[in-house]
Amino acid sequence: MGLGVLDDHHLEHVPGTALLADVFEAQRHQYHGHDTSDLKHGTGRNKDIVLVPQPSESPRDPLNWPGWKKELLLLIVSIDTAVVGAWGPMISPGFAEMAKQFNMSYNSLNGGLGWAIFAIGLSCFITNGLSVKFGRRPVMIGGNLLLFISSVWAYFATSYKSLLASRIFGAVGMSPFEVLTTAIIGDIYFVHERGLRLAFWGLCLNIGVGGGSCISGYIIQNLGWNWTYGICACFYGVFIILILLFVPETIYHRDPAYNIDLGTRDHTVETLEAEKIVGEEPKGPQHLELTKSGNTTQAGILYTGADEQPYTFWEQLLPVRGIESDENLLYIIFRPFGMLLFPQVLYGFITYGLSTSWLVVMISVLAQLFTGPPYNFSVADVGLISIAALVASLLGFIAGPLNDYVVKKLARLNNGIYEPEFRLLLNILTLILGVVGFFGFGACLEHQTPWPGPVVLYGIIYFSMSFLNIGIYGYITECHRNKAPEAFASLNLRNFYSFGMNYFISSWITNQGPLEVFSIIGGLHIFICLLTVPMWIFGKRCRSLTARLTIYRKIQNS
Repeated sequence: MGLGVLDDHHLEHVPGTALLADVFEAQRHQYHGHDTSDLKHGTGRNKDIVLVPQPSESPRDPLNWPGWKKELLLLIVSIDTAVVGAWGPMISPGFAEMAKQFNMSYNSLNGGLGWAIFAIGLSCFITNGLSVKFGRRPVMIGGNLLLFISSVWAYFATSYKSLLASRIFGAVGMSPFEVLTTAIIGDIYFVHERGLRLAFWGLCLNIGVGGGSCISGYIIQNLGWNWTYGICACFYGVFIILILLFVPETIYHRDPAYNIDLGTRDHTVETLEAEKIVGEEPKGPQHLELTKSGNTTQAGILYTGADEQPYTFWEQLLPVRGIESDENLLYIIFRPFGMLLFPQVLYGFITYGLSTSWLVVMISVLAQLFTGPPYNFSVADVGLISIAALVASLLGFIAGPLNDYVVKKLARLNNGIYEPEFRLLLNILTLILGVVGFFGFGACLEHQTPWPGPVVLYGIIYFSMSFLNIGIYGYITECHRNKAPEAFASLNLRNFYSFGMNYFISSWITNQGPLEVFSIIGGLHIFICLLTVPMWIFGKRCRSLTARLTIYRKIQNS
């Protein structure tokens, strides 16, 4: 039993469990009885960290890319994500005025435009299918192109129906950023590096979602809501060019033996034996014969990729590299529904999906809550409420490096063995801060306290979700890295939940009052966060179960 995570007695190597740190004691450089000294390790203060997954010898392997290339890719995709995050809620500060312009009630306008959320949830499955079949790169390019077209369309829209249609069209373009970014981070970074990068991406996303409204409020008040889309169109045009030039395809099919975090019980053994053969008796750059130690000997081939030539700059410019999977596209599209059968994915859907949905819903009712008495905020003032979310996002960046630190610390305490459940420890902060935020926000609005009260508590809610998001991103990626896009597509079924809530949240607050509404949300938040306890305890056994049962293996290996 490692730090409360119950051991499994069925598999020698449970998928997701990996050697992350060599512990220099009696069992120095040992894992399941095999010498680990020849495995590739990190450098500097991470010199005792085993690289998970192990990189191949191919220059085409994204794990072997130079650091600047990885970081530039991440920077472009993350800033692009910020603009995408702003695109959805950026007109919410103007909802009160837009409802008058279109001669509609606030609830009808809010609920109607919420169809874009429904479209995101539905299109995530298609986006995922296309990314598995044709690669991450063409889908990212296509998403930006759709957002560019829809933004131009919305800029010229003069009616509610035209605006609604443009937003639904653009929502399809948003879906790649809901599904693929976390998978891309899993493609190019090692386990001990992902927390910081996920935090940076999450920071950009939250800045866009929360901070975008700060700027859009002034744009709407001074230029009109159409100009928010006109400015976004300019950004997307630039990002299409940047992605074409500097965001190459990240999918790489390395030999499964290198994926020491994914395989069945013998993958780690295969990798260790292969590495020993490299040092003892080289057999050429392309293939190495393996011999599995133990009572039986089994021949196998490890493809190192050392004979592959790096892609040229011009080859990387191709929008589509080719077919990345021979699977039927329709099967891939519907596979995420099967991923919800996996306990880890279902847990992620409930915790991350439902909790973060409330952030989307809350943004949509800020104008309703603050434009009337006692606050009487202007459109620009409503936008400035998002400064609290912006500050919270900046502070929430610490969740990434803190998560990486906790993971490495717990792995060292656990005799060097890493369990993905270690990513979930910081959910305790989400529980505590979320309780303060939700209950306090509702109470302040009910008792009409001065505006700093609810605004600061709104920021605390945002801050609390930073720890949850990083933990779930990392947990799902490391439990199901080979099916990460499908897993995150299934998580984004949360958009259907957000869509439904958008339809009645406004009238619910009007009828029941903010105290009751946000107290109920706070109670749900407590229940959701407490699900982390059984997941921590039984997570490893769940991972073993899904690796052994036929139905799960068919989904994972398909």
